[in-house]
Amino acid sequence: MGRTVEGRTRVRSAHRRRSGVLVAVALAGALAAACTSQSDTAAQERSGGGAGGPVGITETDAAPVAGGTVVFGSFSLPATLDPARTVPYGSTGGTEMAAVYDVLVRTDDQTGAFVPQLAEALDTDEDAREFTVTLREDVTFSDGTPLDADAVVASIDRYIGGGGSDADLWRASVERTEAIDARTVRFTLARPWADFPTLLATGAGMIVAPAADEGEEFTPIGAGPFTVTAQLPGDRIEMTAREDYYGGAPLLDGLRFVPMNEASAQLDTMRMGELDMTFVHDAGNAAVLAEEGFAGYLEVLNGGTAVLINQDPGRPGADERVRRAVLAAMDPELIDERGQDGAGRPGTALFPASSQWATDGAGDTYDPDAARELVEQAKADGFDGRISFTTRNAPEARERAIALQAQLAAVGIDMEIDLTNSVADQVRVTTVYRDFDLAQSGLNIRDREPLLKLYSNFHSEAVGNISGYDSPEMDALLTDLQTAPSEQDKAAVLAEIDALMADQVPAIVMAAQDNMVAWQPGIHDVVHSFGDIVLLGQAWIEP
Repeated sequence: MGRTVEGRTRVRSAHRRRSGVLVAVALAGALAAACTSQSDTAAQERSGGGAGGPVGITETDAAPVAGGTVVFGSFSLPATLDPARTVPYGSTGGTEMAAVYDVLVRTDDQTGAFVPQLAEALDTDEDAREFTVTLREDVTFSDGTPLDADAVVASIDRYIGGGGSDADLWRASVERTEAIDARTVRFTLARPWADFPTLLATGAGMIVAPAADEGEEFTPIGAGPFTVTAQLPGDRIEMTAREDYYGGAPLLDGLRFVPMNEASAQLDTMRMGELDMTFVHDAGNAAVLAEEGFAGYLEVLNGGTAVLINQDPGRPGADERVRRAVLAAMDPELIDERGQDGAGRPGTALFPASSQWATDGAGDTYDPDAARELVEQAKADGFDGRISFTTRNAPEARERAIALQAQLAAVGIDMEIDLTNSVADQVRVTTVYRDFDLAQSGLNIRDREPLLKLYSNFHSEAVGNISGYDSPEMDALLTDLQTAPSEQDKAAVLAEIDALMADQVPAIVMAAQDNMVAWQPGIHDVVHSFGDIVLLGQAWIEP
């Protein structure tokens, strides 16, 4: 049925269908109930009327106690802990790196505001053109050297020069980064951007010590609450608590991160207590964990499951008719039944009803007859009817691919499935080598700051734009979004972006995606921040 090519398993079209099994409505209801039972409804309102927020987090009368190691199941265990070489979000190493480096600022789930974390204060002018970070006194890296303004500027310069995941947006937005004195860093922007601190809550805000690059290989040295004691790529990362952490010695003895990117294994390992925490990238599992009393934080990503389309010359996706045909042939509800047993949020709208930025979106785009006509037109001009689809070799991903394969076969497109061994391998194939026609991925656009991922996915000069999409109209709209003076203005620009995507089809949304960082009920004081990153410097385990 399949053959291996360049580390990938290729599966040719088998033209087979199987009806999905719907997850019981009670499970989805349990997740909604677990979210809405919390007192802090402000976070839920920001993320779309109950679409996200804290899940099952309850107060305890027990006094915090010291001791214990948290075992964390990572969705994609990072090969390196260098923020300049790893996408610094919760699914791809953000929590691991935040444990080592901390972040300058974080988001407050109660108010949605940016608040100091490693910094002591964050201030801005009325025009949102100048931001000033005041550092805490006497903070040191784990090697004993001071974390001062010069170290912050040097680390950010290193991140930008090293091509960090948001480096393109930083270069386009920030005119100057300067140390004013030992404890003060000033950022002067090229244009107003009220949400600039988002960048200080992710990769650029993870401050790397100068000594990290002194050896032959990068050494993860930061000012965070933990230090790395062992790192075995693909197997585990172990950390121990810092007694001299500026926020006080952590109560935990340490952390152990292990790979856990298959949904089928997550429920059993959490139920058996083999994991204390895990990153869940599956709506069905999130619902089950909520129903069974696990705690956590749910975030719904707009376009979290999507099809990227390589538009480079010579690729099928360079023909707009082929892109439109794939969109029209795709039935997202059937794909969700196959991939997540019907527990997901299928739909082709970029901002669905669960989003605070919800628009009419692409609406009901499923139209096999229109898809067949577009395919025939493309074939008349040389399209051979063949296309490849790259995804990771995990049960839910394979099922989505097989469903799409059958839908494309029905309109005259022969889709070959390329299965990669891991998320890291898929990133290598699509991002480094750009050897794909179609690829399952995620646009991962967050309501709190939609610009970041819209920019990295669709701006013509963004390194993250691996599809080769080049649209002056989109570039202009992204600048308008960045400088929008109000929420109403931002919503209007996002509606224009949604309409442009529906017209040009640079990518195809399959579904909004439920991400959940879940933990055992006995884990307390986990701090959630932007991008599914959780901070564990205050966490403790109830005996």
